Amino acid sequence: MPQATVQGLTLHYTISGDGDPLVLLMGQSMGPAGRDNLLNGLAQHYKVIAHDQRGTGRSQKLPEGALIDTMAADVIGLLDFLNIRKAHLLCHSTGCGMGHSIASSHPDRIDKLILAAPWSHADEHLTGVQELRKAAAVRLSPEQYARYNAALLFPPEFRREHAAGFARAAALAKDHPHDAAAIAARLDAILAFDARGLWPAIKCPTLVMVSRDDQVMPRWFGIDAAHAIAGAQLFEFDGGGHMFPETRTQAFVEKVHEFLTGARAR
Repeated sequence: MPQATVQGLTLHYTISGDGDPLVLLMGQSMGPAGRDNLLNGLAQHYKVIAHDQRGTGRSQKLPEGALIDTMAADVIGLLDFLNIRKAHLLCHSTGCGMGHSIASSHPDRIDKLILAAPWSHADEHLTGVQELRKAAAVRLSPEQYARYNAALLFPPEFRREHAAGFARAAALAKDHPHDAAAIAARLDAILAFDARGLWPAIKCPTLVMVSRDDQVMPRWFGIDAAHAIAGAQLFEFDGGGHMFPETRTQAFVEKVHEFLTGARAR
């Protein structure tokens, strides 16, 4: 189990595949199939580095809800530990905050940047959604909260196709109840972060990816980012929900590979 000591704490990380280093920065939520298909698809072309963020998974336990900039500093520390001078960043959801922070403050460490389902700031929509999620975590049973979160993050067609998996995940939640305080702390960190002032400092080639039916971080955030970051490209999926790296994995990997190398994945 690879571990790194970063900023005085222990982080668990994984490395898969070979090629140019690609750091994967994701949010905490996952569907019933997990991220294996995504990781395997990316690892066909890149050395994919992923880690359990501070306080989560197999990394050192401590209170969650660290500032986005603190979690970004963890990533730089991990790259230092691995003796990786420069890497691509592939960010989704919460990971986009870290990507913004790293690309603006450590431009010499980033080759290319991908922001999938980013947010810019706590506007009325995002604040309302995250406050509802916090309230639901307090009031709903673990099984109900799992179903609520799935309905928010994944489109109906995907939930129907994977109904058995979502049902299993909801049933398992009864034995592994969520931590409402930790959820609130993570969501508050998202609401406290404002990317808009960082956009002028991002100079690396950037791809922004959005989904038309994302209910959590709607497409307008990504559109604004793509317009504000110099030379950024914008790509829009016609569907896939907030979790389109999992619901549209093959197309997602192909677009990532096309942007990073100019060649479509095979």
